[in-house]
Amino acid sequence: MSELERLAGSVLCTGAPLPDSDDAAFERLQRLGPGAVVLFARDVASVETTRSLVQRLRAALEHDAPLSICVDQEGGRVARIGTPHPMPSMMTLGAAGDPVLAQRAGAAIAATVGSIGANVDFAPVLDLALEPESTVIGTRAFGDDPGAVAALGAAVVRGLQAAGIVAVVKHFPGHGATADDSHVALPVIDSDLATLRARDLVPFRAAFAAGARAVMTAHVRVTAFDDERPATQSPRLLRGLLRDELGFEGVCFTDCLEMAGAAEPFGGAVRAGVLALEAGADVLLVSHTLAVAEALRDALVAAVCSGDLPRARLEEAAERVRTFRFGHRAAPMPDVPTAAESDTIAREVAARGIAIVRGHLRIAPDVPVTIVSFEGASGDGVAQGAAERPSLSAALRRRRVRSELLRVPLEPDAAMIEQLVAVLEAQRAQGPRTCIVLARRAHLYPGQRRAVDAVLGASPEAFIVSAREPFDVPAFGRARTVACTFGDESTNIEALAGVLFGARTADGRIPLAFARVPA
Repeated sequence: MSELERLAGSVLCTGAPLPDSDDAAFERLQRLGPGAVVLFARDVASVETTRSLVQRLRAALEHDAPLSICVDQEGGRVARIGTPHPMPSMMTLGAAGDPVLAQRAGAAIAATVGSIGANVDFAPVLDLALEPESTVIGTRAFGDDPGAVAALGAAVVRGLQAAGIVAVVKHFPGHGATADDSHVALPVIDSDLATLRARDLVPFRAAFAAGARAVMTAHVRVTAFDDERPATQSPRLLRGLLRDELGFEGVCFTDCLEMAGAAEPFGGAVRAGVLALEAGADVLLVSHTLAVAEALRDALVAAVCSGDLPRARLEEAAERVRTFRFGHRAAPMPDVPTAAESDTIAREVAARGIAIVRGHLRIAPDVPVTIVSFEGASGDGVAQGAAERPSLSAALRRRRVRSELLRVPLEPDAAMIEQLVAVLEAQRAQGPRTCIVLARRAHLYPGQRRAVDAVLGASPEAFIVSAREPFDVPAFGRARTVACTFGDESTNIEALAGVLFGARTADGRIPLAFARVPA
């Protein structure tokens, strides 16, 4: 490997399915020489097997500097490492509104990341939840208020890094003001400069002040800064704004270059990567395809040799990455929670994040309960949602409440709605019964809104729970009781069961503007 090839490889962060038995993949990685590797759920069968994989990666790739082992462990629906009590979404933390709890949550996430031997977390998300139709950001955001998101995001950064895990804040300069998903298209944000500086950039300034060592770019075109190139390939954003104006001196990761928002404008991930490095990015992320990472390394070498990419820019990025890698803490950190402590923190976040919009979220233990749960595959490019979600009915049965579950598609048709109402009416005819509806993004599904309205017609006292983004709350105007959980992971569902059963109060607050406007 030539010196130029070594430099080009060192600025790559690559991922690929890596079964431990695949010697050929490890040999290719050794020849590539990336400075970082990213792991996904496909690589994390268990803590033990993943630690073994990480040890093998280190043995293969740690020649002159520690290896950056990266993972997306945000909490909520983006969590590559499974745990018995998963950390709820950042919007749940936003509903709790407590920076001290947010810092503890960051430390708990760090403990999970460190358990597999990783040292870099692509978190927290600092985008603002500004667009109701966005499914790619949604509950991954703390909320929509710049000051609140700044305080909570900085707290999570401090918690992660005090526990020895590098925080990579994302997605600079903000992905929240668009409904488009950069995994499948290039979003465009047309907000003016004053708005962007007073809104989207505020959380990033706070995170940098809190000591965040790395940032990840957004594949969005922000016309006020650059009307031609996406942020990932924009010198105006990566050098002019990030380095010169905001004074950030850490490492700049791209988001995955295989995403359509990065690749399609430039004819593929390889050209997009060369332009990103030229623009000022330091680490080029190729999450899934080793062949693309290899082609990108070769393209960087060719661009330097042809003069299209200044060698000094490649050397600058490689040196920044090398310094970053030597900054990884190898010694045990005193602020790392145990697994049991992390579980306790996750449960506290879930419980304190439940918000009651109106009514009283309490069931009578001696009255049977019917759960109407709208479910289905509603994933996006970052987190493919499982069709079957954790069961509130099962959580109530564990508390000895008589409960049954009716699963309904996210977008039911008229016949399904008619059948649902018939079942509920037949149950009510047999005696008193509590109905609880778990809605999921009803604002995006007209059939679901019609179904909720029909349920309220048959059971006016039904509890309506918004289990994802609370943008659907205005659709539940007929409901006497409305609450929000900001996520439907098992920890959220257990916390909801505890509130319904009377074991906890619900003191959260919806961290979105529409809920802060007096009715």
